[in-house]
Amino acid sequence: MLVGLIFLVFTLMFLWLIMRSKSAPESEAMVKSTESDLNSVTDSESVRGDELAIWPFAPMPIMTNTEVLFFDKLKDALPDYHIFVQVQLSRIIAGNSDDAAERRFWFNRICRQSVDYVIVDSDAQTTLVAIELDDWTHNSKARQKADDKKDKALASAGIPIVRFHAERMPSAAMLRHELMQVIETY
Repeated sequence: MLVGLIFLVFTLMFLWLIMRSKSAPESEAMVKSTESDLNSVTDSESVRGDELAIWPFAPMPIMTNTEVLFFDKLKDALPDYHIFVQVQLSRIIAGNSDDAAERRFWFNRICRQSVDYVIVDSDAQTTLVAIELDDWTHNSKARQKADDKKDKALASAGIPIVRFHAERMPSAAMLRHELMQVIETY
């Protein structure tokens, strides 16, 4: 669901850029938004939508029904640990280069990726394991490539990732057994 929403947003942005480039002078269409451009916007400049009293947003569930069921099993399986859902990779791993440009490069490789669940030690700071609940959407080549990048990034940071398939959802006892083996190994 999250991937579909992200795809929809990118599609709409792409269509907007195409329409804008047809109506704007060529020099305007060639302008690229950079971090410095974004930082140079002053408080007096208006951004489209700023004038609206209410923006067109509505709440949406953070998890699907299947993810909620799995989350409940995780809580039963690991009551002594903290469980976070839909966590951005950039919140649990970071580039370890001394060079800022290198760190920014690696941040950009992971900044829009997330994991379904993160198990954190009782200190609320030590990430023990990342968990993905895979469903049919993980069968596409593009999704498998994204999953491989995610797995590689986490492994590089020393964080194990465990994948479960939604159609073969394990019991709480099986979850505990498998996850404790991973936690105790790392």
